[in-house]
Amino acid sequence: MAKIGIISDIHANLPALEAVLEFLDNENPDYWVCLGDIVGYGPNPKECIEIIRAREIPTVLGNHDAGVAGRLSTRFFRDPNRKLIELTKELISEDDVAWLSSLPYVLENDSWVAVHAHPSEPEKWQYVDSAIKARRILENLETDICFLGHTHVPGIVSNRVGVNSFRKGFKYIINPGSVGQSRDEDFRASCCIIDTENYTYLNKRLEYNTEKVLTDLTKLGFTRKEAHHLLRV
Repeated sequence: MAKIGIISDIHANLPALEAVLEFLDNENPDYWVCLGDIVGYGPNPKECIEIIRAREIPTVLGNHDAGVAGRLSTRFFRDPNRKLIELTKELISEDDVAWLSSLPYVLENDSWVAVHAHPSEPEKWQYVDSAIKARRILENLETDICFLGHTHVPGIVSNRVGVNSFRKGFKYIINPGSVGQSRDEDFRASCCIIDTENYTYLNKRLEYNTEKVLTDLTKLGFTRKEAHHLLRV
């Protein structure tokens, strides 16, 4: 199982999800991983959940998923997203809520571990937002790779300072960035694909119809200003 397609932080952004899936389908990965936060911020939670479920993509629980599923209090979210979290509960089915609630904090095998935030305490939703924090995790990591999201910023960090590419013999934190709400001043959708046999890594950025997402948010009752805040554009 060499090629792995990795997505994270979809955030109910259907056009962005469709864009990254089209790209990754053409890459023909052997395995898929979704690092959580299918919902929150965006206007199409039902459609995004349906796609992930229909494709049977292995998925971990994100904090926004936990908020919608009742596993995390909405007091941890701020408006207008808190309002959208509550609205999401009405936009999706009870079965979808139950499915979100059933998602594990962690997925792992002999080669890698996947988590939304921090592998040691995934339920605390800590941000791994620096190379220093990443290398502290790698010091105790039993597998060669840890996939994580949550920051909405793509990146790869090795356990050795100066090793900035994907190479055999090192351990790595890999963040694919966010499908639906990038936060690195590049507003395109983000995903990544790695090959664990040939040691290749690619972070891919893709254009999508941001105007449709903004319009769909206003149709749900959000102001244009709130819609821009939710999408971070």
